[in-house]
Amino acid sequence: MSSSSSSQDNDNKSKSNDKPTTTTNKNNLVVVLTGPTAVGKSDVAARICANHRGLIVSADSVQAYQGVEIGANKPTPEERRETPHMLVDVVDNQDTNYNAAEWQRDALHVIAKLLLLQTTTTNDDDETETVHKATQQRQEMINQTILDAKRLKGYPDAEPVLPVVVGGTMMYLQWLVHGRPDAAKPSPQAVQKAHEIMTPFQQQEDWDGAVQHVQSQGPIFAQRITTLCGRDWYRLRRTLEIALTVQEQQSDDNQQQQQQQQQDDLIEKLFTGQRENSLESYGYDVRCFFLCPDDRMAHTTLVDERCEAMITRGLLRETTNLQLAGQLPDMAARAIGYRQTLEYLQREGAKDDDEDAFQEYLNQFTTATRRYSKKQMQWFRKDDKFVFVPIVMEHEKATRVEAAAEAIQEMIRLPRSEYEQACFAEDSVSAKTMKDNEAQGKGMKFYQFKRYHLKPGTAELAKALEEADGCTQQIQAKRRETVNVVEG
Repeated sequence: MSSSSSSQDNDNKSKSNDKPTTTTNKNNLVVVLTGPTAVGKSDVAARICANHRGLIVSADSVQAYQGVEIGANKPTPEERRETPHMLVDVVDNQDTNYNAAEWQRDALHVIAKLLLLQTTTTNDDDETETVHKATQQRQEMINQTILDAKRLKGYPDAEPVLPVVVGGTMMYLQWLVHGRPDAAKPSPQAVQKAHEIMTPFQQQEDWDGAVQHVQSQGPIFAQRITTLCGRDWYRLRRTLEIALTVQEQQSDDNQQQQQQQQQDDLIEKLFTGQRENSLESYGYDVRCFFLCPDDRMAHTTLVDERCEAMITRGLLRETTNLQLAGQLPDMAARAIGYRQTLEYLQREGAKDDDEDAFQEYLNQFTTATRRYSKKQMQWFRKDDKFVFVPIVMEHEKATRVEAAAEAIQEMIRLPRSEYEQACFAEDSVSAKTMKDNEAQGKGMKFYQFKRYHLKPGTAELAKALEEADGCTQQIQAKRRETVNVVEG
């Protein structure tokens, strides 16, 4: 795209019905865009979509659910009209079956539909009739969403649309780009038994007891627990399901050595590293990019500021309303933001106007978010499919977005061979950006957080504390009511 056309597009970028100035000539191109929290992924993706007749495919495990808004950091209605998002609000908040496998299936379906290719399907022999029906219904809704989005943007039905996959859920992106793990699923019997075992632990909030029980299943399961992030009840239960499946599949052979070898073989099968159904295996030209802040200290201040902004926008009230209505999805309840908010609202010995407890809640929220941002950087530095695009943090946001979008657009216009040569060479910008990012890690231990909106003595903090007290009272009253019903 010429500089003049780029300038003209800048003037018109706020108009939702503008036609794209450039279209991609490839009918199999898929752009995958990720980066740490608060780096500006959605804004960059929207810019690319505006220039290349594209639509966003969300890769966010919480945004997929209906009902959650602030804690999921969903795009606003205005942003979704400007750049329609696929795979947002596609799952009922009571659905507990939606996972990485379901999302991968949906994402492959959307990508094929946007590119006017034959719909891609993944085989799942263990899929229940209920899950299969839910998948069909969801994909019918997705098909209609795609049609509505193309009409909204004025995209001809007979022309392909560029899929721009955007999000920060690492497992989802790994499954899409590299394929799903070729591992056996736990048996229905193991799933049921694990549920029966874990439920009492969870009801009593006995995390340590639950961990000890799963650790007793064997060293490999004890080791997997060490990789869990916080009190992740879901993945702890999944680990137990695998352990119970292994036990079921063992023979009745009484010879200990043979039993141990059989167990090792089963575990190796269940935890195999082989993957299948990657995007490239379907013939797509996949270009993956990681938006990498050039100054991690400066970026971390944005992370902290975003957390505070979510609270001032109503995270406490949203969490309370969803929890009281029984409409907070399990996935969301485990997610950063909602999880810390629930723990704060359900805390023991809660009292009104407890600024210390509120500040501790805010510290836990921001700390967890910063750690997740760090984990995202570490994760994608190890992924050889992703090109690191430097984001100059000293620039204004609009400048950062424009520069990143232009850099990515230059790379997706290259023939595949030139793309790989330019982006993955040892002396490439990507390689240098990656090394600089890793090198800055040591200095992050000196990071000093500060408050941006919820400062002591401010009206914003007073309002937040008042809202926190009201929400806490409602949640605590509901808990007492539940306990009385159970004991009665």
